[in-house]
Amino acid sequence: MDSNQLDTGLSTSIAETFTQAAADSAQRMRILIADGNATIRKLLRHGISDADYEIIEATDGNQALELAMMRPEPHAILIDAQINGTNGLQVCRTLKSDMQYRTIPVIIMTTAGTNEEINEAVDAGADEFLSKPINRAELNVRLRSITRMHKGNAEMIGAESVALSLARAVASKDGYSSGHVEQVANYAVDFGKALGLDSGELKMLRFGAILHNVGKIAIPDSILEKTGPLTPRERALFHQHPRVGCDICAPLAPLRPVLPIIRHHKEHFDGTGYPDGLRGDKIPLKAQIVGIVDVYSALTSDRPFRRAKSQTEAVEIITDRARQGIHSPELVDRFTAWVSEQNAKHQASRTESQTDSVIAPAVASAVAAVPAAAAPN
Repeated sequence: MDSNQLDTGLSTSIAETFTQAAADSAQRMRILIADGNATIRKLLRHGISDADYEIIEATDGNQALELAMMRPEPHAILIDAQINGTNGLQVCRTLKSDMQYRTIPVIIMTTAGTNEEINEAVDAGADEFLSKPINRAELNVRLRSITRMHKGNAEMIGAESVALSLARAVASKDGYSSGHVEQVANYAVDFGKALGLDSGELKMLRFGAILHNVGKIAIPDSILEKTGPLTPRERALFHQHPRVGCDICAPLAPLRPVLPIIRHHKEHFDGTGYPDGLRGDKIPLKAQIVGIVDVYSALTSDRPFRRAKSQTEAVEIITDRARQGIHSPELVDRFTAWVSEQNAKHQASRTESQTDSVIAPAVASAVAAVPAAAAPN
């Protein structure tokens, strides 16, 4: 099969998935109501006036999380912030940190609607919030908003699923572990946050990081697996993978905003990269971010032909690449500072955990050593 046939087949397969996602959005909206109080669940159930909603219920956070991750997954979730078991805020954090479920809209229900509660809901990733007692009119307004959000996200949900499947297949073909794709995406988003990108830019950055190497699916294994120097012909073929990735994704409307990332993540700051030889700030910032974190993730990952390098070694190599003109020196400086900051946070967390593990047994021993009070006569 030549690359054109492969591109056409992949595009058709992805398009079919988006068609299915659009069909799913036309089905009855499934709303998960999660609250430990049966009366409140009943009021919410009757307060939802639209007969097109299908209601499912959970009595605690653990059950809510289980139902949220079942197929078919809910289109929206109303959950009490302080529900028993895993509380509503943690349920929301768990879902929003998982690529598969992060697009499910979540409404957090709070007791008083104080600024502190609202801030906690926002920090947990909630899409909306409601204060108890729930006003029926406000509930339906929020649900209509959530319905529009779901319909707007339907194709993106399909896009993310297909993107992950394709990217994991490419990563496996390229000799990476199954978690490599998620690692690159997480690095890109976390670094993007440190650079001050907004939520919309971060979403596109995540998709671009997931899909940046999708064009490698058309590169022969003999080239991807080769440990020695590539011949001029092999190098020319390999350099086509950003273009092929764009050709695969271009027909799919939800992925069009990420095409510059896919096409330009291999450009060099001095203009010697490929496929278009862009120079300096002509290279889109998000493509530069993915280019840097991709190299960092590759260097710190085990490959079939070499062991992973340490973080220090990886940062030194990337810094040297900036000196050679491959990456923006300024952006690499900020990346290096970000890596140092992450390491410091990790070390502080580890030290705190180790301190707790030492203090807790000591306190227990001290308590055990205190004589028990004499029993009354």
